[in-house]
Amino acid sequence: MNYPDNNIIRKTLTQSNEDIVYILRSLANKRRLQLLTSLMKGPRTFKELQQTTELGKTALAHHLGLLVKTGILKHTGKGRYELSHDGAELLNTLVATYASSKRRREIEAARRADYIQKIHTKQKAQEMKEFKVKIVKLEPMRVASVQAISKTPEHDAWEKMRAWAEPKGLLEDIEKHPVYGFNNPNPSPGKGEYGYEFWIRVGPETKPDGETEIKEFEGGLYAVTTCNLKEEIESELFQKENYLESLKKIVDWVKSSKYKFGKHQCLEKAHDPGASEEELILDIYCSIEKK
Repeated sequence: MNYPDNNIIRKTLTQSNEDIVYILRSLANKRRLQLLTSLMKGPRTFKELQQTTELGKTALAHHLGLLVKTGILKHTGKGRYELSHDGAELLNTLVATYASSKRRREIEAARRADYIQKIHTKQKAQEMKEFKVKIVKLEPMRVASVQAISKTPEHDAWEKMRAWAEPKGLLEDIEKHPVYGFNNPNPSPGKGEYGYEFWIRVGPETKPDGETEIKEFEGGLYAVTTCNLKEEIESELFQKENYLESLKKIVDWVKSSKYKFGKHQCLEKAHDPGASEEELILDIYCSIEKK
């Protein structure tokens, strides 16, 4: 993208600041952005736009009139509207700038962080009926580790991890920096507090910092199943023992398989970091070895 030099930018901002503010204000409205999105597919009639936005005639006429006045839309007659060349250029520039912006990356990282927190605090899940197991080999990796011991250790440990990892940009690419969690120490009957530890894969340049430790994980073989959290936290087993049914099932599966239990702790990992809140699911990793 080619930009004018700074002198031209400063001159334009100084001489035309009121008109620029007027144009930007015309975009700062969800309904008008909805109209522009619809018109990116091609010209639309007033009636079609009314069906798309579910606006009343007076409100729709107001929004369209403002966008026409700023030159973003053209009224072509017979009640039809379309994006002007300037309007299309403005939207393309706006979207391209936002798509590559630091703010968007931070918002996406925060969304993924919220997703992982909800996964590990067992709040929501996608409905999944069938119990399946797959065998996965985790490669050796260097991880940053944080831990909390409290009555809500998943939440507390995640807040520590998020505060440490988010400014470093580690949550922007969950494929490159996957996050794993596990109880440490496990809940005990009669005790309200237990521990939870989070790992995030990091590179060799990452150093210990504050409460964050660096550990070397040697990897290993795991039996993995996908956990339906919503169903399981409502189950009788979880209500009585605070124990996930899928964890019990995969333990039983290992006992009856050609494998034996490995030396590593079980892990929990977000199955699909890009999923919506309605699709939150969790993979449970059980360490195994060949008999």
